[in-house]
Amino acid sequence: MTEYFNQIQQGVPLTDVEIIDLHAHLGPARVMHTPANDPASMIKMMDLCGINKTVVSTTVGIDADIVLGNNTMLEAIRAHRGRIYGACLVNGHYPELSLDELQRCFSEEKDVKMVKVHPFSTFCNMKDKRMKNIFEFASDRKLVVLVHTWLDNDLYGNQDIFAEVAKDYPDIQWIMGHSGGPYGSHHAVELAKESENILLDTTLSMTPARQIEFFVSEIGSERIIFGTDNPFLDPRPQIGRVGLADISHQDRVNIFSDNALRMIDFLNTSME
Repeated sequence: MTEYFNQIQQGVPLTDVEIIDLHAHLGPARVMHTPANDPASMIKMMDLCGINKTVVSTTVGIDADIVLGNNTMLEAIRAHRGRIYGACLVNGHYPELSLDELQRCFSEEKDVKMVKVHPFSTFCNMKDKRMKNIFEFASDRKLVVLVHTWLDNDLYGNQDIFAEVAKDYPDIQWIMGHSGGPYGSHHAVELAKESENILLDTTLSMTPARQIEFFVSEIGSERIIFGTDNPFLDPRPQIGRVGLADISHQDRVNIFSDNALRMIDFLNTSME
């Protein structure tokens, strides 16, 4: 039984530890039922389970229009300053536009904190030469890049492709989104052991038993970040997955927020 057992079982928000969600989305999805997808509804859900900050990218930006998606992300940041932060979406099929968007978002808004790449939905391989300037932008600024990764059937951004690119850009902190997908955890750990700039995240709809414990025992809690996929997934089970894991309190703090705070300066924000 962990220190958070009673709170989690009773559905009480965790208030004595900061929780930062580095893997969330915003807006409706074309293939998923996401009824609480607007910023206000997401804030309400964050309050229900004690999430203090969240970094979002928009579904429309992944599926259709990166400019519209990034504009929607910027609007959410400004409407919920200090709670919602942004990840700038890029698409390798539009390399010049993607670079323009990176320059625009990071210059206009200090609460844009990360870059989001979704190879599978954009149908652009991470190793495509058109991604080069995008990754160089992130590397020059030592940014955090979150990449959707899945199992071997993802021809655009599976774990091995992701790891190859991560090795080419050691100044980027690479988050292996979804840790490679359900039941990909063993290979994800192998790859993270080979490259210290690879971090795994907790954003999974289903996992084997004791996966958090496995990650911590194999690579240490300092290499794991907390993510929920809110509003695609209900964030409350994700809180429980970490809060009820058989790990130390400091491990929990590392995963919930300390690792995010070490990588990202959330104090350097816009004042409006």
